[in-house]
This record gives sequence, C-alpha cells and structure tokens, in this order.
Amino acid sequence: MIFVIGGRGLVGSGFVRLLEARGDEFQIIDRANYDSLRGQKCELLVNANGNSRKPLAKQAPLEEFDASVRSVRSSLIDFPCETYVHISSCDVYPDCTSPEVSREDQILNPAKQSPYGFHKYLAEQCVMHAAPRWIVARCGGFVGPGLRKNAIFDALHGGPLWLDPASSLQFLHTDQAAEVILKLATQAPANRVYNVCGQGVISIAEVIEAVGQPVPVQPGSPKVRYEVSVESAQQFAEIPETRKTVLDFVRAQLETR
Repeated sequence: MIFVIGGRGLVGSGFVRLLEARGDEFQIIDRANYDSLRGQKCELLVNANGNSRKPLAKQAPLEEFDASVRSVRSSLIDFPCETYVHISSCDVYPDCTSPEVSREDQILNPAKQSPYGFHKYLAEQCVMHAAPRWIVARCGGFVGPGLRKNAIFDALHGGPLWLDPASSLQFLHTDQAAEVILKLATQAPANRVYNVCGQGVISIAEVIEAVGQPVPVQPGSPKVRYEVSVESAQQFAEIPETRKTVLDFVRAQLETR
C-alpha cells in the first residue's frame, strides 16, 4: 500500500495520476481522513503536503513552522512506513543561482537560509532522524493541472508578476516530477537527498512572449535565478528540460481558452 499525503494538491495529484495509471494500490491522506487513518502502516509514504507559500515564513513564522515542520514530524509518528518520500524545496540552499553552489552533498549553514528554507531544512532533518528508509526530493517550480500560483500562472492570467521578467527559473510538470521521484524511491540509493528540478532554466520574459500579451509587473519585484544541480538525479532518471516543459504547458493552456 502507498499513502500520498496531500494527494489532492498540485504536487501530490501528480503522484495520484501516476499511481492510478500504473494500477498501484494507494490511499490519499488529507484533512478529511487523516485522523481515521492514523496508525495504519504502508510500504511507501509520499509526503507532498508541505506549505508552498514562501512569504508565510516571514509573515507568520509559527504558522509556517507548523505547516512545514510539525506536520512532517507528526506524519512520521502517525503513519509507520518502510520508505518515506519527502517533497522538500531547493530553497534550503542559501544560493540557488548555479549548479556549483547547490549540490546535495554541500554542508548547509542555517544562519544563511531564508526563513522558508530553514523550515524546509528542519523538516528534512525530521525525516532523516525518524524514517528507517527515506528519500528527500528538493524541488523547484512546478506546472501542471491545478496550478493556482507562481510566475507561470501569473503570466497566463494577466498578472501582476511578482518577479522581474528577467528572472530565470527551473520548472517540472507535476506528472514528470512524480515519475522521477518514484523512480528514485525504488531504484536509487536510499537515505539520500536528490535535487528534482527541470534541466536548465527559462526566463519569465520568454514565457510572457509565448503567452502573447503584456503582463504588468509589481513595482520592486526582484530578479532571481534558480538553477540547482540535477546531476545526482540524472544518474537514475531522465530529467526533462525546463524550457520545453513550460512552453508545452503554456501552449496547452492557451489552446483551452
């Protein structure tokens, strides 16, 4: 049996679609059934339930701590499993601008992490401490069914953008991410961290060009670059290209209008 915590969310639903297609036995765990299923065991647990609202870590740090850290610690206690797959964030790296400074084996300095990245790092430590066998997937941006926020969503829906259009980021489709992560969980060495992000980057300006209409930018929006190393994951799974993933998603969204 496979449990998917957060299986109705953006990232978790990608795992659900893949498991359904494969015919695997699984159970979605959400707020509605969490208490009734507490204590049940499974072979594999995928936790895709972490908070993704980065500003919350500054605006309400204790609320974000509960969402990103306490919830993970609770799941480790509440659902005994043989393998625990934790969906984390590449924001644990103080610097995500290039592969050279974002490899999984580097020693992280919590004092240099963002509040959001620090909480994600603490959640990882909980998994490493309590799970008998684990995989931590540090992820970047996503596109896919149910997308409700991020720069791609803003560009498709007329903005405003909260990032400078010159920003460059990595993206994976949630279906792609699920396939890569489950392959890592079953075929790659366990008790290891893997960066699971799109290969290469795309600029927000190129996305706006593909959308075909101007998008207002919030004054003072920062210019950022996310290009973390995906070398470790590439040893065990094919990592799709960010640019193709995003442009295919944008075209598909425009065709449905």
